[in-house]
Amino acid sequence: MNYSELSKKIHGPVYSILTPFTEGDAIDWLALENYLTGAYNEGARNFFLMGYNSRFSQLSWEEIKLLSQFVVQKVKSLDPNNICIVADPLHCSTKVTIDFCQHAQSIGADVISLIVREKFYSNDQMVSHFRMVSEESAIPILVHEMPFLNGFGGPVVNYDLDLLDQLADMEHVVAIKEDAKDDEYSALVINKIKDRVSIVISGGGKRQWLRFADMGCQSWLNGIGVFRPYLAANFYKAYQKGDMDYCNRLIEDIEVPFFENGVKKYSWHLTIKAAMQQQGWFHRRDRMPLKELSEADYNTVSKVIESLPLKKYENY
Repeated sequence: MNYSELSKKIHGPVYSILTPFTEGDAIDWLALENYLTGAYNEGARNFFLMGYNSRFSQLSWEEIKLLSQFVVQKVKSLDPNNICIVADPLHCSTKVTIDFCQHAQSIGADVISLIVREKFYSNDQMVSHFRMVSEESAIPILVHEMPFLNGFGGPVVNYDLDLLDQLADMEHVVAIKEDAKDDEYSALVINKIKDRVSIVISGGGKRQWLRFADMGCQSWLNGIGVFRPYLAANFYKAYQKGDMDYCNRLIEDIEVPFFENGVKKYSWHLTIKAAMQQQGWFHRRDRMPLKELSEADYNTVSKVIESLPLKKYENY
């Protein structure tokens, strides 16, 4: 397996996959299949089944495996060249992470995203975790880098740059999801490891990615591209052609009002589920204890989306 070549394939928009639920609280497989097909038809090529957006906290570990297998099979049936990233549970032991890595490899996933929500005590603790995983599975790894829970109490702790340096040197590590949401820190991370792994920036949308793209940040985790995938696909096409006027207009016309009038008021997770329903992909419902927006709040989000000039950016 050529880990370096795979890393180079992860660039541009990365599409996180939301998990839809039926009225009876089951995973809505048909709606999910239709969404994956629709997203592909609108230009999605990098698919990411991830812990938070994909609702892993609401799923059993067996459901996570079933969901992963379903998504990989569908994404690869659409085009074997699509990149499909799956993930381990949000909070588990290294042994469980290894089990999920081996499962991901067996179902044909390209990459597995690994998150560590156990309390952080030392860099050696984390290096040992990722080294053990790499010794037991050959699947390429995306490190979901978000602030650790502090084992000594107090505020959360960012990944130490020396730790990221060590992880980026590991053969199996092909990408980092930079999820600290701290621009100064993000710049340091990009400068430190951009030559070895693909960096997927998260939070802040396309505006944030443009700030870091020229520094060497290859990818971003989609925001508005989740509910209308062609927005991200066309944005990236324009960026590659140097059409910054198109890119900036799309940001001002679509991204800014969606986040300012929707996400800031109702949060990302509830607003994006409402947007999925408004655009006809699937119902906004979630499993408890996460409760979807009320009908009144959903109608407010719907009006925000109805006001967006989506058709204007349908083609590029």
